[in-house]
Amino acid sequence: MNFLETITSITLLSPLIGALVLFIRKGNLYSDKIATTLIGLSVVGNLCVFYYTWSNSPIVLQDEWFLLGQHSFKMTLKIDQLSSVLLTMVSIVSLFVHIFSSAYMQGDPKYKKYFTLLDLFTFSMYGVLVSDNLIMLYLFWELVGFCSYMLIGFWREKNEAIKAAKKAFLLNRIGDAGFMVAIITLYSTFGTVSIEALSAEIDQLQILPLYIVGIGITMAAMGKSAQLPLSVWLPDAMQGPTPVSALIHAATMVAAGIYLLARCFFVLPAEIQLLIGIVGGLTAFLGAFSALSQNDIKRILAYSTISQLGYMMIGIGVGDPEASIFHLTTHAFFKAGLFLGAGSIIHSMHQVSCDICKGFDPQDIRWMGNLKQYMPKTFIGFSICLAGLMGLPFTSGFLSKDAILSSLLVKASNGGWEWTLLAVLGFTAAAFTAFYSIRLLYQVFFGKLGIANHKVCKDCLVLPKEVNNRMTVPVILLGSFTLWFFYALSPFETSHTWLQNGLSLATVNTESVHTLGLILSMSVVLLGAGGAYMVYFKEAFSSVKKQLKSSSLHKLSYNFAYLDEGYKMGVKTTLFTANKLENIPHADEHFVNVTIQTSEFVRGFDDKVVDFFVKVFAVANVVFGHMLAWFDRVIVDGVVTLITKILALFGDVFRKPQGERTQSMIAWSIFLLLIMVLVLWFI
Repeated sequence: MNFLETITSITLLSPLIGALVLFIRKGNLYSDKIATTLIGLSVVGNLCVFYYTWSNSPIVLQDEWFLLGQHSFKMTLKIDQLSSVLLTMVSIVSLFVHIFSSAYMQGDPKYKKYFTLLDLFTFSMYGVLVSDNLIMLYLFWELVGFCSYMLIGFWREKNEAIKAAKKAFLLNRIGDAGFMVAIITLYSTFGTVSIEALSAEIDQLQILPLYIVGIGITMAAMGKSAQLPLSVWLPDAMQGPTPVSALIHAATMVAAGIYLLARCFFVLPAEIQLLIGIVGGLTAFLGAFSALSQNDIKRILAYSTISQLGYMMIGIGVGDPEASIFHLTTHAFFKAGLFLGAGSIIHSMHQVSCDICKGFDPQDIRWMGNLKQYMPKTFIGFSICLAGLMGLPFTSGFLSKDAILSSLLVKASNGGWEWTLLAVLGFTAAAFTAFYSIRLLYQVFFGKLGIANHKVCKDCLVLPKEVNNRMTVPVILLGSFTLWFFYALSPFETSHTWLQNGLSLATVNTESVHTLGLILSMSVVLLGAGGAYMVYFKEAFSSVKKQLKSSSLHKLSYNFAYLDEGYKMGVKTTLFTANKLENIPHADEHFVNVTIQTSEFVRGFDDKVVDFFVKVFAVANVVFGHMLAWFDRVIVDGVVTLITKILALFGDVFRKPQGERTQSMIAWSIFLLLIMVLVLWFI
């Protein structure tokens, strides 16, 4: 193994080593330092790997995995430009989350377990990003799901957290089933699951299997990246610790689906791309629409994540995965900053409450206000990240979002009416994003402090205060990564950034609509932001605002188009139908009889065959054990004892002639001499 491969191995394994060390250790002491140090080491290694792969050939680590018939499955890790840029992004965000968590989770009795899962989560995402073998990728894909399940339900004493973890796990299994079907279809056709090998042979795949594979991979991405109709798990995932929300929403779980589509873009036919575009457009619109009416700061950001993931799906749908990965990268930094900033705010709001503050919710923005006075550092970092989310000029969010919207304009001008409709949805979602961002900014940092207006709390109110540097510095640094100059010299260069040019993926030429795209993007942002400024800062349209709050449109937005209720209704309908069938004579008699007979056969087989062999094996083990014990005691120990006695006898015999008395030595010598003479005489 050469030096580069050694560096790569250490880089990828550092989070796993951290998780194993923490798992073995006892007690919470130094858990944060161990985990953060190893993630920091991984960041340095990923920067080195990124520097190498960006201008050189990919790094490939390969070893024999297992044999199945005549087919050899190799464990192949491949780091190219796409993998390296996302590895760097994931490790940097994870490092900031670790630093923030060391203060945010201080005093939690499960402190060590938290950092163990955090490291394992990061390692799982690394595995997804570097696996060239689809089976390996699927294993890491499932490990990402397991870690998210554990972290969402980390506070298991909260019933809502347990429900949210189960919902995330189950809905993701729907998408994962599609992924499995896609892998089986590809292997049965080509006899390989190597992404590199498949990309060279995919032209030989017939239309029907191609559609099956495309739909399967799309389903997988819809589950992990929370696309309609599987989006409902993401808002409920807020039940986990806030730093976990930052990692899930910014860099790990939701990013996995978009990455999979970009990596397997070669297998997506035009019809599947249209399907992806439609799903992405509807998700972007509905996510932004639902964020307009939320009062929980984390749920606002959760619906915002759903909307931004919809934009990334649009980029895949229009045939521009470079723009999607660009937006995935920029979104990771400003969304992580927003969630960590929200964590700082929630942490500070917890300090102002007391036992008599009835109904107080530290996550409800209506209890907040004027926090720029009390938390100026958090305000600066949060505001810059929020500008990136809105897509304001001079931010990375403006560059990446406009890259997607410009590609969508090109598709709309060349394609059918459906792309035009998706363009309308995309730009409308951008206006909604600007509106709820300004609303959030006002409610949290500029409005009146909500808890100060609480009648009961006026006498016991403790004013909010800035959190410590371990929580403010990550937010400010993530805000700095949201500025445009990390990606392009020109703040209006949306199609030729160094990141897009280096990815070597499919792209769309947007030169013809570049100016139009910029004008439309800035116009819709100004429209949304200006409307929110008039409503909240200037308190205009108050009567319209009150009417909207009581309207069905507000309820539709607040309840995420009643998707959750739709799932519950479907479950109830299924159970009701099943109960009805039970009351219909002979409706399921045959099915029940077959099921009973099958279960009886399985039970009998288990009792009479499986248990019999288990008992025989146990008795044979006992008998064999007794035989070994007898052989050891009688034969082995007997031989050793006999040899010992013989040696003792010889010792006694030969010790006598060498006694201290001269007479005895002379007598024994004469005796032995006579024996030797007799022996020689008879011989």
